[in-house]
Amino acid sequence: MYFFNLPGFHPDLGIDLDDQGRFPYLRYADHVFIRGTTDCLTHNFCFENIADKTAPPVFLSEPNLAAIFNLEDRENIVVDHLSPISQSYADELREEFERGYFDAMRQYPQEIISILYNPDSEVKIAHLEQFIEFCSYHLYFEGFAVPSCLYALGFIQAYLVRACGDRVNAIRLTKYQPPVAPQKRELPAAEAPQRGPERIPLDYAVDEIISMWLILIDAWRCKAVGSTQVFTSEEEVLQLLGMMFEEKGGRLPRPEHKYFEMPPGNYERVLNLLMHATYKLNTDRNNIGLDRYCQLLLDTFSCYSKTKLESLRSNINKARGNILQSIGNLADSPHSKNVLKTLRKINEYGVEDLT
Repeated sequence: MYFFNLPGFHPDLGIDLDDQGRFPYLRYADHVFIRGTTDCLTHNFCFENIADKTAPPVFLSEPNLAAIFNLEDRENIVVDHLSPISQSYADELREEFERGYFDAMRQYPQEIISILYNPDSEVKIAHLEQFIEFCSYHLYFEGFAVPSCLYALGFIQAYLVRACGDRVNAIRLTKYQPPVAPQKRELPAAEAPQRGPERIPLDYAVDEIISMWLILIDAWRCKAVGSTQVFTSEEEVLQLLGMMFEEKGGRLPRPEHKYFEMPPGNYERVLNLLMHATYKLNTDRNNIGLDRYCQLLLDTFSCYSKTKLESLRSNINKARGNILQSIGNLADSPHSKNVLKTLRKINEYGVEDLT
């Protein structure tokens, strides 16, 4: 059972429709709504982004709501068995759905945090699949336009999207084996080679580097990224930085390196910006070249799976204008100002002109 604190939802019985008599009933003109048949376990990403290109993505898989929110399909839907649904009423329903959706995106992964932190990959995948089936079953709009019902459906939809992404990532990570040079003899534990790429030493103020990379928590909402959220907490960003960089002050942890399977979108744009900025801030204090920073991106994130080192090195800083503008537009992000504040120290970025 899940969603014990979700209004309008019973963790065993599902959507609460006790107030259905007080609200309109929606259906197709010639038949009632039926349950969708999409199997989320056989598709890597079975969701459609219904948001405008300038808005944060809203990924939807519930077919009845998709029809209501789509201008063309909406023509076949009637309210209370008679009247065609109006644009304003469809927008009202969508607003309630999206309120639940974005609330869930901000709260994820509270409901399943114990699943995600399970060190046993096979057990984690099995639990995620059980949760995905739970969400898929309850994500069904029967036609009763109860506001709490629309909110609950949006909330469950967001968790389903994120859980499906986490399942795919977990499956792919179990298949990823970092290349290890063959050893003629078994080394003592103290001499065992480090897994993954070598960390890059940070000689610049680590607090500023951390505050800059924390924009990853909100980067999914950037117009230039257009994707789902990957990093949800400061701890996750610190873990990432600890995988890639070495610093003397002990602020960064030292976890084993792992490979991140990134969701659809353009995450490489913000990663390019952050890594190039780190290189520019750090390069005055050591002689580490840009190639090593670029190779670290290739070794860490799947969004570079088809990118060659030479291409990344040549293009890593070319699209910074779009992502800088997107970050600057995140008025409700507690991290956007910190990014711009640090980037002002890099003259070629011209951040003063954007703020």
